[in-house]
Order: sequence, then structure tokens, then C-alpha cells
Amino acid sequence: MAQIIAYGIITGAFYGLAAIGLSLVFGVMRHLNIAHGSLLMVGGFTAYWAFNLLHLDPFLSIPLVMAILFLLGAALYKGLFSHLDKLPEGQKIDNSMLVGFGLIWIMDNLATMLWTSDVRAITPSYTGKVWHVFPGVRLPLVGLAIVALAVLVIFSLHFLLTRTYFGKAVRATAQDREAANLMGINVERTYLMFFALSAALAGIAGVVSAVNYSVYPTVGFEWLLKAIIVLVLAGVGRIGRVFGAGLLLGLAEGISVYFVGPAYREVVGLVMFILVLLRRST
Repeated sequence: MAQIIAYGIITGAFYGLAAIGLSLVFGVMRHLNIAHGSLLMVGGFTAYWAFNLLHLDPFLSIPLVMAILFLLGAALYKGLFSHLDKLPEGQKIDNSMLVGFGLIWIMDNLATMLWTSDVRAITPSYTGKVWHVFPGVRLPLVGLAIVALAVLVIFSLHFLLTRTYFGKAVRATAQDREAANLMGINVERTYLMFFALSAALAGIAGVVSAVNYSVYPTVGFEWLLKAIIVLVLAGVGRIGRVFGAGLLLGLAEGISVYFVGPAYREVVGLVMFILVLLRRST
């Protein structure tokens, strides 16, 4: 059971990384960017080719991946999502979903054309190495790196949102866009930077996916579903709870494997998703 819990924590840390960018954009800007998973896929392929062509360690390639995804996110916001900002909240969510569906179709098919549909993974020299904590419990080094990376992202985001002018501008804009604009905050530029940041965070999750799992053109939709479940478990706008919700989902899936077998692992998250929605609708 201790081994299962350890793997559940590692999986949950990745779920938190996959969901944090989606949660940021939806909680602050009310854009339900369902193309977030495709951005994750692009980040995974970027790290894969950096490893194979430039021989760059995947974790060391994270700044490069973040920079590329930041620019891609800024371009997507400027070209597509910025036109939705002045819509009422309900229409903004609906239209951002439609834009996201179009982006999924374009990005996934473009990735298939460029890199084929083959499943790829990054296998550095430390893949498969474990740390024997005590008899019966082994912690993979890659898994420990994922947890450490998740903790680093948590504290970095907390510092950014609470201790910097940009973070204050983001929180003010989320509370009242018009009042923030009257107080001299450049709302459009704040939204642009924030959307680009969420894409960069998707890139981090993409690197982890390529190292710990695999990457292929349609993998983004699989991780998008996990991210949405985590988003619902955490609660809309509860950014601070995203990683906790990710850990909860990872642990629940891990423990379910022990009791009911791996065949029903995916069902656990969906059941939790439905139960939370039913409870919140009453």
C-alpha cells in the first residue's frame, strides 16, 4: 500500500501540473481553453526533439519549452481569444470552447502530418533508476523530480500572484475588469501575458508527459480530460486547490488499482467527477 500511495502522489503531481494552466485561464479570464491539452502535446514534442537533436536533458529543456509555448500562447490569444474578452461570461465560455475545438483539430492534425502518429518517449540515462527507501518501497528518480517540479511551480505561482505587481494586476482584473482598467491597469496586456503563461505551464506538463509517459499527436485530449476532472474537484477559481485535487485524483486511482484492478482505474476519476457535479448542483 505504501508503494501504491507513493506512485499515486507522483501521478497526482503530474495531474496538478497538467491542470494548473487550464485552471488559471478559466478562473481568471473565463476562457475554457480546451486546446490546453494540445499545447501540452506541443511541449512534449518540443522536449522530445530537443533531447534527440540537441541532446538536451528534458528537465534542462524546460526553460526552452516554456519560452516556445509562451510565444505560441501569446499568438493564440492575440489572434483568437482576445476577441472574446468583451463578451458576457456565458458567451465567452461557449465561444472559447468552440475556438478550442478548432485548435485541437488543427494542432493535432498538423502534429500528425509533421511527426506521424507514432508514440514517442524521452529516455534519459536515469530512466528506470529508483531510490530504495525501505524494503518494499521504491521511488523512481523521475517521479521524485516530477514532485519537486510541482512544488517549485506551486511556490513560484504563489509568489507571482501575491508578491508582484503583475500578480496584483491579474487578481484585480479577475475581480472587476472595468474597475481595473479605470485604475490604470492595461487589461489587454495583462490577459495576454497571463494566457501566454498558462501555455508555458502546459509546456512543463508536456515535458513531464514525454519523460514519464509518452507523447503522440492525440495525447493532449487524454490529459485534457484529467485536467478538467481536477478543475472540477478543485472548484472553479480555486487555483490554490488544484495541486491538492490532482493529488487526490492520483491517490484515488492508485488505490483503486489495488482493490478493483487496473481495468477500472479510469472509471474512478469519472465517478468522482460526477459525484462532485451532483453535489454542487444541489
